[in-house]
Amino acid sequence: MRAFSPRRKYLIAVSGGRDSMALLHGLRAMGFRHLVVCHLDHGLRDEASRADARLVEETAEKLGYRYLGATAQADVEAKARGMSIETGARHLRHEFFSRCVRSEQCHDIFLAHHADDQIETVLLNLLRGTGSAGLGGMRLQTPLRVGRVEFILHRPMLGIRRQSISDYVSSYRIPFREDASNQNTEHTRNRIRQKALPRLRKLFGDAIDDAFLRTSIILQDEDAWMQSLVPSPAESLTCDPLRAMPVALRRRTVLRWLREHDVPEPGFVETERVLSLLDLNGPAKVNLPGGWHARRRTKLIFLERTP
Repeated sequence: MRAFSPRRKYLIAVSGGRDSMALLHGLRAMGFRHLVVCHLDHGLRDEASRADARLVEETAEKLGYRYLGATAQADVEAKARGMSIETGARHLRHEFFSRCVRSEQCHDIFLAHHADDQIETVLLNLLRGTGSAGLGGMRLQTPLRVGRVEFILHRPMLGIRRQSISDYVSSYRIPFREDASNQNTEHTRNRIRQKALPRLRKLFGDAIDDAFLRTSIILQDEDAWMQSLVPSPAESLTCDPLRAMPVALRRRTVLRWLREHDVPEPGFVETERVLSLLDLNGPAKVNLPGGWHARRRTKLIFLERTP
């Protein structure tokens, strides 16, 4: 936390769960007096969600912090956008953060992700099929842009294990809310936490946790280096220079281009669709999420969107 001055204002996302409540109280104990507590009710657990919001608001008031709360319907949002509920909820959170950033004129947001979250994320991304960016897991700092609003997500607890957080909460009797959905093994992350990781630890020992964390650190550094080689995106991609690139750089160039143009959730499939346009015997147009499509014309690849 040395990089953060207790005299500055920061936003902090607090769900009401053990981890975010621990972070909130921990920052208060470290002298952070200018936090703004941000809580989004995703509207997925009815009264339980409202109880979460009440606890967060009451705690913010008790600690002397401003509180910014909002409600949403993540299931409705996900259906409207053709996304999973998890992805829809993430979009809503980021939009909520952007509103908080605008209203408070503060571009730094603390999140409570910790080391065990990182281990689960690395394994989850491995199962989904990903490159070094995904296997690097979450970063200590993640710059984001929502529309014209830019901000940074900070994860100061990324090096702290879940057990240490639980011990801290118990020692100081910090109130928190348990999310019953965390026990639902229909969710892949919960299966990883409750079934896969315990089994792997039994087979290979607890050192496997450190192996996952070490892998994430190595791949984050390698990914940062590779990302530095990616050219800044233009409005369109020129086919001949793109063909001349090594395949790995070609993919990263297209992926960055899609992200910079706000194509929703681009990944390997979307990247490969765009790269298929380099084949002169292949399609001249491919569909992308969010009503977008990419088209090849006169040695250029450009994006269009259905009105």
